[in-house]
Amino acid sequence: MTKNNTEKVSNNSFFEILDNLLEKKESFFCSNLPDSKLLNLSTGIVTEIKRSEIKENGIFIMPFNENTLGYMLSPSLDYETTIEKKLSLKKHKLLRLNNFIKNAEKESYKLSVKKLIKEINKGKLSKIVFSKKIIFDYSESDFISIFKNILDLYKHAFCYLFYSPKEGIWMGASPELLFKTEGDSVSTMALAGTKFNSNSDWSDKEYSEQKIVQDETLENLAPLCSSLSFGKKETISAGKLQHLRTSFNGKTQASTAELVNALFPSSAIAGYPRKAALKLISEHETHERSFYSGFLGTCKHKNSSLFVNLRCLNIKNEKMSVYVGSGITKDSNPDSEWKEILKKSETMLNAVF
Repeated sequence: MTKNNTEKVSNNSFFEILDNLLEKKESFFCSNLPDSKLLNLSTGIVTEIKRSEIKENGIFIMPFNENTLGYMLSPSLDYETTIEKKLSLKKHKLLRLNNFIKNAEKESYKLSVKKLIKEINKGKLSKIVFSKKIIFDYSESDFISIFKNILDLYKHAFCYLFYSPKEGIWMGASPELLFKTEGDSVSTMALAGTKFNSNSDWSDKEYSEQKIVQDETLENLAPLCSSLSFGKKETISAGKLQHLRTSFNGKTQASTAELVNALFPSSAIAGYPRKAALKLISEHETHERSFYSGFLGTCKHKNSSLFVNLRCLNIKNEKMSVYVGSGITKDSNPDSEWKEILKKSETMLNAVF
């Protein structure tokens, strides 16, 4: 072991340790920061906590719903490996999601979108994020192969694998930073809007959707910062999708809990205004979001990296659940929103099938 109690191991040893932990049904959290070759694994005691109980130290896996308990993992053993090459030999085939999803699900989703557009037109809110849970039978047990595929496919995302006996397997590849702190420096992003073709132009709907998140981030973060600036709007790639992003940087003395309260849940995952959007989500979504669109990551003293849990899946009791959502505004088109759901689903399913 090194001085910081992190054992550095080979790629093969790292995944053997993962296999062993799964076999023993011991909780762990494994993650890879965007554009990093370092893959980290922590095991230890997992305790259930409320969002308000988040501290400065620990690994946190928190749900979307404030009234649902999340987890804090207090690491007792840490492992690290450097990803030296492609981890999987899998050849990815083109996925046809229409073969997986029943037409009734499509029509139900589109009908809900129409109802939500009517609510928006009443003038009480400008945006709501409506999510979908797609469930498959899945009796395979080679979860680590899926994770390797995720790591190979999405190097620019925050990739993670979390296991606990109660929750089963959660893994994902999120393009969205909730916030990062280093000492008194804080950085975050406003990420919204989706398009599938890099050669097509952004529409007014996408620009409007992203501006809502940008304005909200500025409004909520500024009171906690002695200085705060943001960059130009830019297009970023997340797998085969593109999003609009504005990056923020500031100076703050705020605690982790204060930053979470200010920035979560943003209109990128809930809607705007927050209270009205959350009410409609509870009325119209027929599933529990669980850890989808919650947040997760590591806090260590004054340094933290927390990410919004997007593009994720859960495997439990021989069922796989894939979670996705789209931002609904007055300019939304139900057919386009359904296509967005299918495209976002492919992010995870391309790593599975």
